[in-house]
Amino acid sequence: MIEQDKLEELTENLNKYVKTNFELIKLEATERVCVVGSKLIVSLILLVVSCLFILFLSFGASFYLSDYLNDSSIGFVIVAGFYLFIGLILIIGKRTLVEKPLRDKIIRKIFSEN
Repeated sequence: MIEQDKLEELTENLNKYVKTNFELIKLEATERVCVVGSKLIVSLILLVVSCLFILFLSFGASFYLSDYLNDSSIGFVIVAGFYLFIGLILIIGKRTLVEKPLRDKIIRKIFSEN
C-alpha cells in the first residue's frame, strides 16, 4: 500500500512537472514571438520613414540637378540612372549583399537572449 501511494505521488509529481515545463516553454515561445514581432514592427516603421526620406531627398536632388543643368528633365534622368545602378548592383549581388545578411540577422534576433 505504501509503495502504491509513493507511486501515485511520483506520478502526480511527474504530471505536475510536465505541465509546468510545458507552460514554461509556452511562455518562453510567447516572449520570443512578442520580442521578434515588436522588433519587426519597429523595423517596418523605420523602413517607411527611411523610404519617405529617400523619396523626398531624391526629388530635391532631381530638381536641383534640373535647375543646375538648365534642363527640366535631366535631373530626374540622372537620379533614375543612379537608382538603376544601385538596383543592378543589388540584383547581381542579392545573395551576398541582401539575402545572407538579412537571414543571419533574423536568426540572431530569434535566438538572442534579450
